[in-house]
Parts: sequence; structure tokens; C-alpha cells
Amino acid sequence: MSLPPPAPSSRRRRRRRLRRFLTLTVIGILVIAGGTVAIAAIRLSQNVTTVELQPVRDSEEPPTVADFDGEFDVLLVGSDGRAGQGVQYGEGGDVEGSRNDVTLLLHVNEAHDAATVISFPRDLLVDIPACTDPETGSTWNAGWRVQFNESLARGGLGCVASTVTALTGIDLAYAAEISFTGVIEASNAVGGVPICFAGPIHDRHSGLEIPAAGTYDLSGEQALALLRSRYGVGDGSDLARISTQQVFLSSLVRTLRDQSTLTDPVKLYGIADAATRNMTLSTQLADLGTLTSMAKVFSDLPLENIAFVSYPHLPAGDRVVPDEAAAAALVERVRAGDTVSISADRTGRGSELSEDAAPPTSEPDDGATEEGPPADADPLPENLDGQSAAQDTCVRPYGG
Repeated sequence: MSLPPPAPSSRRRRRRRLRRFLTLTVIGILVIAGGTVAIAAIRLSQNVTTVELQPVRDSEEPPTVADFDGEFDVLLVGSDGRAGQGVQYGEGGDVEGSRNDVTLLLHVNEAHDAATVISFPRDLLVDIPACTDPETGSTWNAGWRVQFNESLARGGLGCVASTVTALTGIDLAYAAEISFTGVIEASNAVGGVPICFAGPIHDRHSGLEIPAAGTYDLSGEQALALLRSRYGVGDGSDLARISTQQVFLSSLVRTLRDQSTLTDPVKLYGIADAATRNMTLSTQLADLGTLTSMAKVFSDLPLENIAFVSYPHLPAGDRVVPDEAAAAALVERVRAGDTVSISADRTGRGSELSEDAAPPTSEPDDGATEEGPPADADPLPENLDGQSAAQDTCVRPYGG
């Protein structure tokens, strides 16, 4: 059994307090996509938890706020850790340990006119680098063909970042982790997220209960149940779950862009409070200027240029493995700054385009079409699916 880490020095405590102060309302600013209202600074500043990521591969310093005239990447992790949170989440109850139930890599291009959010399957078999648990100091040896969602348990947020870097070649300094409770409270604070369902769903595993086809404002435990639902949607796979998560995230982005959210101080405070109490940030992300700049960039992106896609993979029994060629093609497109356009026939296993889906709201770039990238761009991998934030999609019930 490892000894507990030593108590931080007074200097480290002062640095930690300073980071918390600098973060005060910026988490709220980030979550509401560009809001500028300073709210309850002292209370919110006490909520923030930070963690050091493991060093990036090339040992370069992350960009400063003055450098945000270029591309940047942010890792977003949803943890299934729920021991001691006092809430039961469908079957499984209160369990120990935590895994990265949801792992997203956000890339914003250099021109700040397109963003891609890559979802990594939790059942993806990957090579995980050697990692050190920041809480216990225990070190895990590198692992071969380990299930991806074990990376959080092996070394926290830093281990997830190292694993994603090994897969994509993208060095990461900016990362955030949110708990189950955070999802519940944030969805409550925003007033619910409207989700279209193509039919009724009764998932006893996650607790998702949808009585009939239609659009429902999901919040609280039902919002979390949707994000966790596997056996109630699509083909019952983890890949179908990713598709429903993309439906939720796309609708959440549209909801947060709604003026009623941006101008409602009660919602603003609730979102900021929920986020800061239930999130862990990398130290580089817990910075006032950094978060403000990122939020401003993201708030100006056209919805049709925000793509949610799944990391390319191939079947391997009841798990999946990286499709290295397709993944390399996707990452190359993303890092080249191209808009990743997802057509209607690429919606995922757990969703389908809504009959009420609106066409793109802006004119395509020169040489581009509404259904794809510029004519001279490399084609997207055939096994890539997802949707844009502008596409209105419906969750398909299991077998539907």
C-alpha cells in the first residue's frame, strides 16, 4: 500500500488558491459559450480543483493567451466514478473506482472557423503508456491492448491525456474532467436539453425512461441516463451510446447559444456553480485568460462547422481496435484545419436525422458543398460517422 502524498507547502497552497481565484467565473464563461457576466466570484473560486498533467511529448510549453490566434486542443473526460456521491444511477449503484465513461478531444483549427470533437469508444483496445496515480503515487506499467476506459483509473486525467496523445500524436496541455453529479447539476442549471426520440425507451440498466416518440427536455438523472444508455438505444453497443451522446452534445451547444441562456443570470450562476463544484481542470486550463479566449473562439464558430465524430475503429470480438489508417486520415484532416462535414447518411448507430432537421444556415466556402469538404480535400474515412452541431437528430430505441 502506498503512503499518502505529503502535505503541500504553503507556497503550493498559495499557488492553488491563486489558480482558484483566477478561474472564478471563467468556467461559467466557458460553459455558456462566451458569456461575460462576472458572478459570485468568491464562492465559485472555492470550488475549483486542479491537477498537473504528465509532461507532453515534446516538452514544449502550452500556448499562452496571446497565442490563441492559432489552433488549440482540449481533452474533455466524463468520469463514471460515483462512490460517495449519494445517487444511484440505474443498475450498478454506488461503486468504487472511476473510469473515463466519455472521452472527447476538441480541436479548433487555426482559422477559428471550424472545430472537430472526436469521441473515443470506451471499449477501444489500446496501448496505454506508463502512468502514475496523482493521488496515491502508485505507478502503472505500460499496458498492451488495454480497454481505453481504464486509463482514468490508472493515472487520472493525466493518464487519459497521455493515452490520447499516443493515439493521435496531439500533445495535450488542456484537459477537464466532470463527474456524474456534475452532468446532473449542469443539465438542471441549463433548464434541460431538448432531445428528440424516434420511439419509446425503457432501459433498466441506465434508468432511461421515455414513454413515446417525441421531443423531451432532459435534465438531472434522465440526462445522465441518456448519456450512459447502451442497451436501450440503437444496436445496444458502446458505439450506439456514442451516437446518442453526440445527439445530446449537439443539442446542448444549440441550447447554450440560445439568447435566453446567455442573458439569464440565474442560469449563468447555476451552470458556473455546477461546473466548478464537479470538475477537475489541468493547471494550464485553470487560467482566466486561457478560458476566456477559448470560450470567445468557440462561441463564434458556425454550428454547421462543429463536427462530432467517432474515432475510427475496427471490430475485435466484443471490443474494437483502432483503424490506424482511417484514424491517421481523420487526424490529418483535422490538423490541416479542414471543416469535417458530416452528411445525413453518416449518422451513427444510435441516432437518425430528424424529419424537422434544418439545412445549414451559412453559405458553403468556395469549392465546398453542403454535403462535404472542398473538392481538393482528402475524402473522409468510410467508417467515420457522427453529426454536426447544426443537425437535429433523434435517438433511436434499441432495435429501432
